[in-house]
Amino acid sequence: MAGFDCDTLVVGGGISGLAAALTLKEKGVDVRLVESRGYLGGAVRTVRDQGYLLEFGPNSLMVRPEDALDTVLGDPDLSSAILPASTVSKNRYVVKSGKPFPIPLSPWTFLRTPLLSWRGRLDVLSEWRVPARTAGPEETLSHFVRRRLGEEALQYFVDPFVKGVYASHPDLLSVDASFPLLVRMEREHGSLFRGGVKAFLKRRKRPGGFAPRGIFSFSGGMSDLVEAMEKKLGEDVGTNVDVIKYTRLEEGFRVALMYDETEYYMTSRRLVLATSAFHAADLLEGDPDGPSAELNSIPYAPVTVVYAGFSRDQVPHPLDGFGLLCPTAENRKVLGVIFSSSLFPGRAPEGKVLLTVFVGGMTGQKMAQAFDEDLERIVRKELSELLGVTGTPEFFRIHRWEKAIPQFILGHGETVKTIRKKLPPGLRLAGNYLEGISIARAFGSGVRAAEELLSEGASPG
Repeated sequence: MAGFDCDTLVVGGGISGLAAALTLKEKGVDVRLVESRGYLGGAVRTVRDQGYLLEFGPNSLMVRPEDALDTVLGDPDLSSAILPASTVSKNRYVVKSGKPFPIPLSPWTFLRTPLLSWRGRLDVLSEWRVPARTAGPEETLSHFVRRRLGEEALQYFVDPFVKGVYASHPDLLSVDASFPLLVRMEREHGSLFRGGVKAFLKRRKRPGGFAPRGIFSFSGGMSDLVEAMEKKLGEDVGTNVDVIKYTRLEEGFRVALMYDETEYYMTSRRLVLATSAFHAADLLEGDPDGPSAELNSIPYAPVTVVYAGFSRDQVPHPLDGFGLLCPTAENRKVLGVIFSSSLFPGRAPEGKVLLTVFVGGMTGQKMAQAFDEDLERIVRKELSELLGVTGTPEFFRIHRWEKAIPQFILGHGETVKTIRKKLPPGLRLAGNYLEGISIARAFGSGVRAAEELLSEGASPG
């Protein structure tokens, strides 16, 4: 292609960048992808250590047939590796008064759950009578849930769920940005219950895709997904490549790269920055008309992940669920625990269990920075008190994410709109801070970036 080293350069080899590059390549575009790490996948990374399978990022995923990622799962090699979660995964535990109780999954168990008082249950059952709020200023998730479901449902249902998804607190999140489905249910149906029933009936009629219903992973862990996408890209990928800066040309972009302590340049007609918001802000800092300030305004929660392996007889709890979550009101020092070896086979050696513990988040930032020896002591104490775990773990490993999860605070939607408006022609952003933090949403943001560039009318060259 005359004048350019490639048509489109994708910076960032996480799920969003891989999605953008694959979408462009499938359209016949000459695309290159560069990644600063020595591996692809970003936060999606699987590591094996002493017979344990560790997920440094997401432990599983859910995909709807309409999600763009669903088509990737049709790859024969990848589809054969899909592992639906164990049937016990539908069970979730929430801690109250220091003890884990299952979240109710039926009307009968809801009426008997110790997680709510009778007043709390009545507040939830009366939700359909609460007047719908169809207009007004943006609400926090706390305000929305308290208004529709009551204080107890906020404390023992929604707050722990937010801990598990965003490592955050409902007071800090915009309901419009973080859980837009709830807002649509209220506006379109007047009630979460009515909206939920209609959504359930609609799902039953929806044709199936390649992904199984519910939670799933892969036989080799989440990295199987990354490897399948990497294989499709072939030689159009470079790892251990740092992007220093980019310069707008009269047409296209000139990007300064660093590989093996050597600086070199690439020119491309189009550019996708599929990085975190703060990394994109650094690259855009030299552009006075760019959205660097808006990107830097997006906060991230720090999360430290602790992996503890025990003999099965050291853990009296049946571990018959996805895991447990700790509400803010309980003042625990961990956010929650995933029962990893109960979810999928091959996550721990025979006769052993693997517990994945999350520490830190927006309300525990100092805890996320604790020294390793302090963290081990804290986690062992929490596992003892919450699950009855005894003795010393036979396996223990720590992985830290200084900036793990973007926070969709009040005004996030407007911030994203401003970011998009400030982008010059030929440049797009992709990442989990734009459209949602799930793997499927992150993948979708990469597809959107690629399709928007294609729709600008430039020739693939």
